[in-house]
Amino acid sequence: MNARMNSNIDDRREKTMKYAATGWILWRPDPSLVKQESYEIDRLLEAAPEHAYQVEVVNPDDVQLLVNSEKEDGIFVNGDKVKLPDFVIPRMGSTTNYFSLAVLRQLENLGVYCLNGSAAVELARDKLLHLQLLANAGLPVPKTILVQFPVNADFVETEMGFPVVVKTLVGTQGSGVYLCENRENLVDMLQFVEANNPSAQLILQQFLSESRGRDVRVVSIGGHIVAAMERIAKSGFKSNYSQGGEARPFEYGHRNELSVAEVMRILDMDIAGLDFLYDEEVGFRICEVNSSPGFEGLEATCGVDVPAFIYEYLDVKFRISRKAKARLLGQTPG
Repeated sequence: MNARMNSNIDDRREKTMKYAATGWILWRPDPSLVKQESYEIDRLLEAAPEHAYQVEVVNPDDVQLLVNSEKEDGIFVNGDKVKLPDFVIPRMGSTTNYFSLAVLRQLENLGVYCLNGSAAVELARDKLLHLQLLANAGLPVPKTILVQFPVNADFVETEMGFPVVVKTLVGTQGSGVYLCENRENLVDMLQFVEANNPSAQLILQQFLSESRGRDVRVVSIGGHIVAAMERIAKSGFKSNYSQGGEARPFEYGHRNELSVAEVMRILDMDIAGLDFLYDEEVGFRICEVNSSPGFEGLEATCGVDVPAFIYEYLDVKFRISRKAKARLLGQTPG
């Protein structure tokens, strides 16, 4: 934790003596989502005061950046210069673009702690890139092919077989994910995409029959598993909770914990949602990793308090003791 961060927190404590630290949730509504992330945002906001944190939502579209060589903050919101937060929780998800990443980088450069950092957010957004890194580290991932038009169907059939999953490189909540049952389906679909959007970025992914309509979602904070649930589709092959799938708690073992911790280390993430597919050959394969995971289904299914884990993790990062937090909350230390 750098000196600037310490100074910011100390100044705020002297002025308010109520909050351990102040933060921003970087978020913008995404009309393309099946289900908006309002649940997660509301939970983070309502839980913050209970843990001696002050948090507000900031839309990155409302932020203006001023890059300069002087020792100035260079962050404005709606044209007004603002005091820097002590930390930022990025929740842009699939709406993350170059500008929102630039905002995140500017905050990082100014000493604001970001949960996750810009590099991790950008990495998670690229489904192929983070799978490349995990595969390079020897972790099990599904066979994946980056689409190049025109598609060599013979190569796909030889190396991957059918059915095959087609995904957009950027997507969430199961959007942009399709199952082509055979070669003809794949060729027809990709010809249609090529004719209408030749610059489309797609990947083809190995279909694991053991995971048809089911997978495991794990939420991890600081490399530790908060909770895990098995998601089961009501119909079709997509198991997303946001699309009406069912869920039940998943009993994970020590090996799963080690695997998750290694993924978090490789991708340099503080918080993540990890999707695992069943595979009879190796047990599980890592399907993808999300840097701003939804947790409504996880809380309902597993009875956990995800915001509490997030704020307790910030306690560790900011070295806030239980006694200090109790004093801030006006409680008697236990």
